[in-house]
Amino acid sequence: MRRVSVCLSLWGDVYNVPLTVLVPLFFLCLLILPSVAFCATRELIGPDGGNFIFSMTNPENADEVIAITTNPSPSNVYRSNDAGATWSEIGEVPYPYVYDVSAFSFSTLYAIASTRCFNSTNGGVTWTEGRLPPSSGYAYRICVHPTNGRIVYAVGYYSDYSNNTRTRSMTFFKSTDGGLNWSASQFFNFEYFYPRDMAISATNPNTIYVVGTKEVDPYYGGAMLMTTDGGQSWTDISSDLNTERYVYFDAVAVDPTDDGKVYVGGRYIYCGTRIGRDQQLSWTRRQASHYIYTMGIDPVDPSRIYTGGYENIAVSTNSGMSWNLRPNSVKGVSQHVAVAPADTFKAYVAANTGLYKSSDWGANWNTTHNGIAAASINALAVDPSVLIAQSGGYLMTYGRGRSVDWRDVVTPPSCGTVCDILIHPENPDNVLILEGYG
Repeated sequence: MRRVSVCLSLWGDVYNVPLTVLVPLFFLCLLILPSVAFCATRELIGPDGGNFIFSMTNPENADEVIAITTNPSPSNVYRSNDAGATWSEIGEVPYPYVYDVSAFSFSTLYAIASTRCFNSTNGGVTWTEGRLPPSSGYAYRICVHPTNGRIVYAVGYYSDYSNNTRTRSMTFFKSTDGGLNWSASQFFNFEYFYPRDMAISATNPNTIYVVGTKEVDPYYGGAMLMTTDGGQSWTDISSDLNTERYVYFDAVAVDPTDDGKVYVGGRYIYCGTRIGRDQQLSWTRRQASHYIYTMGIDPVDPSRIYTGGYENIAVSTNSGMSWNLRPNSVKGVSQHVAVAPADTFKAYVAANTGLYKSSDWGANWNTTHNGIAAASINALAVDPSVLIAQSGGYLMTYGRGRSVDWRDVVTPPSCGTVCDILIHPENPDNVLILEGYG
């Protein structure tokens, strides 16, 4: 006898519920609390993946990996003990959307979420919440002091709407007690400002860089801000990078062994080197092989640099002088690059569609999020022979007559967020999709 079932989408996951279970539960729900209906046995059928914002490996054991997803809430923490082959959910950051994560060690992690900071001292299992000062602005990027895990920095902006005008200043936050209490200071007055990335020097922790987007009279461009005294004062060095209007900076990284080497990414790749008696940064600009959203430096061989973009990853083995492009390495937008200190041939890229791994210094990349069902399902359609779902900007199909196996299908190039999918009742090959936010 053919088994009849119904697919449900709950909390971003898709479940296969037998009809023989669903029908009695429906009538039962008419008599008792609706929540009881969710006590039925549900079979998780995917899809795997999610919006990954962070990953790292144990510096002493490259097979131990932590990964964090966000949106839908809460932000889940996963751990693997076999280099990403299998995963276990070990905790969650109790907030709907986490913007950035920084680690002092494999145990001590910090997550920033607008007006809150969360700290874990057990590898992400439990988290302690701290609040940023009221009316001080919003924080979107975070980094921890390289030698003192109690000192944490964050950066964001403060909007001033007085005198019928709007200005945005950069807000720099600092905590000296593990993220529980913070001080806040405002610097600069831009018409618009948003921080995209933040980096601290491992060899000179008083030197911190912030990159992002700013608007001044009235053009948008890249913002490059620097402090050499731990955040007490800041200098806007954006113009030193010989930038252009509407050219933005999305990523910044500092050589972990040499404070005199700084890299900034976006449409171009900028390589900064300190020269002369005053040790001022001198910048060289090169055309990037792809638009750069994130960067990561090999901690053992700093001449090896990874850049992540939209569906592309590039690797340099000569400190950014030349790059090897790896097209179609990931799906979606890369958000974080992590290189395993214990085995540097292993690298991970966290993207808004999943977690990707290379075991050969970035030459080849494969998904490594099997078993992590943190995808956000925006739309769902069912036909007797196929199920179509949209997650992370991609359409996927699952044939119910086969094993649980999601496959990508062609998505219209100009299509953004899908809010509904319809399958023609007489011709399932005809599919309609509605673009928008519902």
